[in-house]
Amino acid sequence: MKKNGFGERLKVLLKQKSLTQAQVAKAIGTSIPSVNRWTKGGEIEYENLRSLADFLEINWVWLRYGDEAIESLQSDAPDNGPMKDLRREYLNQILENEARMKAALEMAQIINWEWNVLTGTVTCSENATQLFGVTADHLPNCMMPFTQLPLEELVTTFGSGQPHDWDFEVIDDTGQTKWFSSRAELIYDAANRPIKVIGVSSDITDRKQVEMALAQSEYIQKRIIDIIPVGLWVADETGKICLANPEVKRIWGGAKYVGLEHYGVYKGWWEKNGKELGAEGWTLARAVKHGETSEPEVVNIETFDGHQRTIIMHATPLKNAAGEIIGAIEVNQDITDLKNTERTLMTALEQWQAVFDQNEFAVIQLDDNLQIKKVSEKLKQSLKTTAKSKQLTDLLDTVIAEKIMHQLANAPRQTLSSFRIDNAILAGTWHQPPIFVLHDERQNIKPMTLIFFLEC
Repeated sequence: MKKNGFGERLKVLLKQKSLTQAQVAKAIGTSIPSVNRWTKGGEIEYENLRSLADFLEINWVWLRYGDEAIESLQSDAPDNGPMKDLRREYLNQILENEARMKAALEMAQIINWEWNVLTGTVTCSENATQLFGVTADHLPNCMMPFTQLPLEELVTTFGSGQPHDWDFEVIDDTGQTKWFSSRAELIYDAANRPIKVIGVSSDITDRKQVEMALAQSEYIQKRIIDIIPVGLWVADETGKICLANPEVKRIWGGAKYVGLEHYGVYKGWWEKNGKELGAEGWTLARAVKHGETSEPEVVNIETFDGHQRTIIMHATPLKNAAGEIIGAIEVNQDITDLKNTERTLMTALEQWQAVFDQNEFAVIQLDDNLQIKKVSEKLKQSLKTTAKSKQLTDLLDTVIAEKIMHQLANAPRQTLSSFRIDNAILAGTWHQPPIFVLHDERQNIKPMTLIFFLEC
């Protein structure tokens, strides 16, 4: 505290008049912490200054500004002279400016404070306890993290000549966390010695909560992008690729963050016609250049590590509120295994169909209810069957059909069984054709039965 300053004069007066801070607070209608802060040199508003001076029965100018101010008012100028009036006007303007400044800071919810480098004393504006949410004797030390620094480090911290900024958090008396931002400056005396730090602190809790919510949202978004089972590309408004998630790199064996004109480094051919896409064919390029939202399209690709894959790709442009394209995203889904399975299945179906297309032996396929599902071409030609044939009796000689049904009904359904039918007519000739029955129950819901006529 400044020697012979406002706070020192107030403490001396209270001691001389045997007054407690509580008595003073009650007398002028303020709080005890406010009086306590004044005794430490804290700011006092004009109304409280006049009330305090009246209660102590002293000159308010002397109380606030000391002997020099009184001497200035009591200069050689006549009591009613214009110079004395001018000085009084200046003093009033100073006090009014202080009051306006204090009111502005309070309305802006800004705390102003001062830390004395030599004594370590701190004074704060009256709104400190309200904004920090703590009592006057629990003001946060983190408001001034430099108070324990050696003088050399303190000078280094503020040595740039620019205000020093930092953020800190406070847990108020209700247990809630508040965030504040401080800005302060180190003040030097005429001999260039540091004497005090003056600063302001403002509540940035809302901003911090938004920042933390944004950071959490970005983290969640990144995690989703990293773990989704599809490749995700992002390009900016020029088409330059700026993001490729891990699945992209797995599919393509890496990623190249190239511009639109170099998309040709990605090799792909249309599944439907085998033609190469080139740089212009990718859905990401079309989304950026033409604002096209594409339907899923199948492409065979050659990866950077030399593998062949099949993907489904589709893209959509990203637009701002004005409808301008600011980028695009493309999704790649790896369907290589599905395509390989599909090709294997197609081969198997073709081979299966070949069994019914061949002209060496006759085949009938029955479903689990022993209804006809499929008949080989040889048997169709021999029996001149129609598409309406559902029962064996619709297709074969009644004697043969009934004997086959009898065999199927009474014989255990094994994987493979065979029998002959005596005195039967098959394809217009009398003979005893060997009949082989293959019963497949691997699909327990709908087993399949095949009947082979090897002599027909």
